[in-house]
Amino acid sequence: MVEKEQLNEKAVAARRAYMRQWRQKNRDKVRDMQNRYWMRRAEKMQEGEDGNNKQ
Repeated sequence: MVEKEQLNEKAVAARRAYMRQWRQKNRDKVRDMQNRYWMRRAEKMQEGEDGNNKQ
């Protein structure tokens, strides 16, 4: 069981390292994804505010 946990930790560490490198190489893509996320989030928040005011 201990070996499996160590393997999982190594896999998680490898995934994190890969994603860190990918984000450094693709800063424009990361920025675009974050902008799209926050635009959607703002729209949902706006819809939630509109729904609360109608009651």
